[in-house]
Amino acid sequence: MQWLAEICVHRPVFATVIVMFLTVVGAFSFFTLGVDRFPKIDVPTISVSTSNSGAAPAEMESEVTDPIEGVLNTVPGVDEMRSSSSRGSSRITLSFNLEKDPDQAFQEVQQKLSTITWRLPEEADPPVARKSDPDSSPVLMYAVSSPRDISELSDMVEVLIQEKIESADGVGEVVVFGGRPKQIKLYVDPDKLRAYGLSVNQVATAVSAQNQEMPGGTLVEGAKTVGLRTISKLTNVEEFNDIVVATKNGFPIKFRQIGRVLETGEDPSSTYSLDNNPTVALAIRKQSGANTVALINAVKERMANIVPTLPKDFKVAVIRDQSEFIENSLHAIEEHLVIGAIFAAVVVFFFLWNFRSTLIAALAIPTSIIAAFALIAAMGYSLNQMTMLALTLMVGIVIDDAIVVLENIYRFVEEKGMDPFKAAVEGTREIGLAVLATTLSLLAVFIPVGFMTGIVGRFMSSFGLTSAAAIAVSLIVSFTLTPMLAARWIKPKKAPSEPLPPEIRDDPTVAYAIEHETDSKSGWFYAKIDAGYTTLLKLAMRFRWAVVLICILTVASIYPLYKYVGMAFLPDEDESSFQVNVRGPQGTSLAATQSIVDRISRDIKEKVPGLLNSTVNVGGYGGGGSGNSGTVSVNLVPVKQRSQSQAEIMGMVRGMVKPYSNKDWRINVSAASSIAQGIGLGRGGSGIGYFISGPDMEQLNSYADQLVEKMQQDPIFRDPDNSVDVGTPEVRFVIDRTRAADLGVDAGNIARALNIAAAGQRVSTFSEGTKQYDVMVQADERFRRTRDNLRLFTVSTSKGEPVPLDRVVTAQESLSPSTIQRLNRQRVVTISSGLPPNASESDALAHLKELVSSLNMPPEYSSGVTGQSKELERAYSSFMLAFLLSFVFMYLVLAAQFESFIHPITILLTLPLSVPFALLSTALAGQTLNIFSALGILLLFGVVKKNAILQIDHTNSLRAKGMGRYDAIIQANRDRLRPILMTTIALVAGMIPLIVGSGAGAATNRSIGILVVGGQSMCLLLTLLTVPVFYSLFDDAAETTLWRKIASPFHKLLQKLRRNKGENSEESIEHL
Repeated sequence: MQWLAEICVHRPVFATVIVMFLTVVGAFSFFTLGVDRFPKIDVPTISVSTSNSGAAPAEMESEVTDPIEGVLNTVPGVDEMRSSSSRGSSRITLSFNLEKDPDQAFQEVQQKLSTITWRLPEEADPPVARKSDPDSSPVLMYAVSSPRDISELSDMVEVLIQEKIESADGVGEVVVFGGRPKQIKLYVDPDKLRAYGLSVNQVATAVSAQNQEMPGGTLVEGAKTVGLRTISKLTNVEEFNDIVVATKNGFPIKFRQIGRVLETGEDPSSTYSLDNNPTVALAIRKQSGANTVALINAVKERMANIVPTLPKDFKVAVIRDQSEFIENSLHAIEEHLVIGAIFAAVVVFFFLWNFRSTLIAALAIPTSIIAAFALIAAMGYSLNQMTMLALTLMVGIVIDDAIVVLENIYRFVEEKGMDPFKAAVEGTREIGLAVLATTLSLLAVFIPVGFMTGIVGRFMSSFGLTSAAAIAVSLIVSFTLTPMLAARWIKPKKAPSEPLPPEIRDDPTVAYAIEHETDSKSGWFYAKIDAGYTTLLKLAMRFRWAVVLICILTVASIYPLYKYVGMAFLPDEDESSFQVNVRGPQGTSLAATQSIVDRISRDIKEKVPGLLNSTVNVGGYGGGGSGNSGTVSVNLVPVKQRSQSQAEIMGMVRGMVKPYSNKDWRINVSAASSIAQGIGLGRGGSGIGYFISGPDMEQLNSYADQLVEKMQQDPIFRDPDNSVDVGTPEVRFVIDRTRAADLGVDAGNIARALNIAAAGQRVSTFSEGTKQYDVMVQADERFRRTRDNLRLFTVSTSKGEPVPLDRVVTAQESLSPSTIQRLNRQRVVTISSGLPPNASESDALAHLKELVSSLNMPPEYSSGVTGQSKELERAYSSFMLAFLLSFVFMYLVLAAQFESFIHPITILLTLPLSVPFALLSTALAGQTLNIFSALGILLLFGVVKKNAILQIDHTNSLRAKGMGRYDAIIQANRDRLRPILMTTIALVAGMIPLIVGSGAGAATNRSIGILVVGGQSMCLLLTLLTVPVFYSLFDDAAETTLWRKIASPFHKLLQKLRRNKGENSEESIEHL
């Protein structure tokens, strides 16, 4: 690369064009980039949902879930298959290997499902497969409240708001929560059915037959063709009363004689409220790959036009807005980037006391950062927290190459009195290989991050490649722009009045020392630093084995420090939101759960400081849960607008909800993690997950209860819970098959009659304009209050005669699990628990495994980590591989640069020395290690070894000029002290904004910043002394007989290669 510097010094326009080209391409790329919170990850996950209204969990498992799992189990590439069977619902989730193409996986699943549909119960809906997309989580949510009936409100929200928002650019789907879609209910009276001798089956069949529209085809009348249409659909709700159900003794029996028709909403399976007001919520999901911020702004703009047209009693509120966090987070990182760049430039000025030189070095920052946007665009990345964090961390690094080259040119001008043009060429040539080695070894650190495996690896890939792009551009800048500007902007040194005497000029050591009395190094502050370091260096060289002992003790401290600090998956981010999760006894009604959740919400509203709003959901979003569970979602004002942290407020709320918690009601407070959601791990947050699988559900629940009881006695676990409640009240209607056969009653008709009477059955649809509503046949509400009333219904025999249900069935009380979960076709129970702030997940998991082993489970029962805890173990393995690859690549680069197998070892030995100081700084900050801390350690490795490269490269250079080893070590390290201090302090200064910042994403930034700044600052002196000591020790070892025997084959190989190269050159010359 030195040839490029020489060209650029003499051709300034050429150098300027190179840099301008990179900058212009990067600038144009910037304006094409999308803005999102996190990188998009294509996780090949397919979910299959099937519903069968009213079916019990055990029935759903055996009749629906198990057959579907049987065919899906043969789909290639399945990593994990989970299923959940609850009342009336089955959901199977297939997680594929990350290498699997999601579209191909979806097609294969669809093909398998087409072969199983005929085996499912007749009443069950066909299975529906969906691709899981991290982009499908809502990016914007509105709450619409009104004193109107919730069914009417739902209908109006759909027409006035939902349909208008759905057409906005980038909107993938608008989902309504908490509403009650309109239905036409045909309530039947069992007493009247018995009186007329009818069954519910007959009613359902009659309504279906008399409210359907079939195509009539066409009729050719001579030269004219006309269409035929039979108007058999009812056009008015009241017309359902006149449907003839049957004819008895020549008299028609109409529906009005056996029941009533009501236009109402569907039976509530969930409720939603904002600040204790009944509410309909709209969740806006974006299309895959859409620009989140642009989408939200477009929807907000459309809502601003919609709100004035709504009825005056409508109240619309934004309850979730992801763009606020994205914009705040990116704005904070942009601010850190600018301030960090300014701080780094100030550091350069502090050492050189020259505005021109400072500007030359500082130009590397904007050039490298802007040019990196081109690679971000080329790779299809967006401006998100990971890419912007990478660029912010690079501020203190991309200036390093420019500082080292500039400082060396500056030294040639000051110390050797060289002309700036010649100094720019010679100074760059001397330092060129060292700069190239430091940059390539930095790339060797970050490029493996870009190709890490697993979900976390894909999440981190944009960080690694963005960092690598910025570093590569900084290398180009340091060999083009920096020497070109230095040749023109650095003023030449005035010639000395008298030349050095011959006896001094001929002694290289003395002459070198005299030349070091320069203007920029002669200040008292730097003179003190230089003198102190020189004294310590001489002591270290005198007592080398003492330095080695200190290094051994330092490295040995890594393990105890790591155990003390602990490992977590993610930092505890203050996202200004958390949840209070409530779970009551199985069988608790929706209304009873709503009552206790509303009281908790009211207490939070009255007592929690910094509250923005709170929303209450009972029964799950869209009815996906059960009536005994509810959630209070608490949204706080931004961090800067409140005096207490999210963790402190959560602790306060835990105390507030304690009076509501007892053996029946389980309540826990937890914070969600948007990072975990972004990588497809659900809500995430600070917590652990563990599963126990086996054949028997009762035994599984027993093991889970024992484990939860043990966890409750340990303070490291917060709110441990078991995923299964074997306590759902159930009434089983046992069919007397002998009597049913005698009466000519089919078992299927009995089950269907019960299903219609209790759960209700959709028998037809009713059209109103372009809208279609379900028509349901169901027992009147007063006949569904007790099980005894269900016996009053009748079922048809094979001859069409009614038979009372109580003649063919017997009611039995029982208990059943509310949900049956399975993992890889084995029944499973999941145990989850929260952890205190900054607690070690790895330590908690290790302790949990000890508790599990104490259960002494038989071999047919297995256990393991799940969810976020599983990804923590995978991430740990991925980072270990990245560390190993980084070490290997760095060694290869350094061996090639130094033409030595020994010097790279000297350099790499400094890397473990930095780890204890990194762990110590993390511990002092009260944090734990996490996946972002691991990135910080890799970054620290790249920075620490750069110093060692500069030290060893210059030492070798001085020895090659004839200076003795000891003098060369002392002089080389003194020469490189200033650029090392400049680059180190510039790095620290560039990261200060990350450490002291607050607001969105601050915990993530801080976890990296503290580790790098603390580790680099604390280990700097030790590495400055260790490198020369190990250099001299390895140099001594190279002179021993043993080493010569070991190295002899390698030296012979190198000599042979050089000889062959020389012969080839001679042959080429002769040929010419």
